[in-house]
Amino acid sequence: MVLRRILALAVALALAWAGHGGALAADAGRMVKTWVPPYAIAASQERLGERYGGVGPADALTHLGLQFWVPSASGGLERSSRYGAIGDGQIAAFTTWGKANGVKVMLTVYNGEWGWDWALAKNAFGANRAAFVDALVAEMQALGLDGIDIDLEGAGMDPTAEDKAEYVAFIRALRKRLRPLGKELVLDSFSYVWNAPNTTWWPDLLPLVDGLVSMGYQEIGRGAPSWQSYAWQRKAAGKHARKLLLGMPSDRDAWLGKTVVQQLAWVLPAERKVGVAIWDAQNPSAAWRTKAVWKRLKTIREQ
Repeated sequence: MVLRRILALAVALALAWAGHGGALAADAGRMVKTWVPPYAIAASQERLGERYGGVGPADALTHLGLQFWVPSASGGLERSSRYGAIGDGQIAAFTTWGKANGVKVMLTVYNGEWGWDWALAKNAFGANRAAFVDALVAEMQALGLDGIDIDLEGAGMDPTAEDKAEYVAFIRALRKRLRPLGKELVLDSFSYVWNAPNTTWWPDLLPLVDGLVSMGYQEIGRGAPSWQSYAWQRKAAGKHARKLLLGMPSDRDAWLGKTVVQQLAWVLPAERKVGVAIWDAQNPSAAWRTKAVWKRLKTIREQ
């Protein structure tokens, strides 16, 4: 009975969101992405349905990552369970909302459910690459998702040449499977030379993906020094700048001396080319729940 009520609520929310009628031209502009974490599904649903002076996430987002999957110990794929079971009905509510609003809903696999376990990730994308790719593609197709977002992070470590070679080979193999299906591939990277994947890997990765998130968040921004600046990040992406998404933190109303609106103002001119990735869909800071922010994000989506 409880499960039926939850599923009914999910469907009702999806239908309500669909009524917002966001533009159906996400492919035409730059990417604006956010994620639903496994520990904040209900809160994210609520935020995605909100509007601020007539504009909101339904009008501005192009991609929504469902961070619901983790590599299994055997090198396969399984759903996150730390914060409770995630059912097909919950996922379907997001895909219904995405289709109604021109937002591509992505399968996000991450290795941070119990801490960022690079060995767990590498066992999947390295030792069990073929099986892992098969599992990702099968789950994406079974749930009617629009692509795959790879959030496998080697935090606090010095990656080896083997780490890079195996990761790039995995991305290449996954791209080969997704391209004939018309599905997209996005990955999440550290913003400088530390950890894995990082900016020294970008020349090999950017040609293979549809989007690459630079996970700087509050550590990168407008007018910051050296690699922390948006300008440096854009230059690092080179001719693939349009694939680059600058990570921004939705729990901050300002960082590195600039407000959210000021940070977005750097991105806004069409010649900047880059997109935006917002962690995460809860938008806990009130500054992210304003018309000024979502109007600018909508403009970025449409360019």
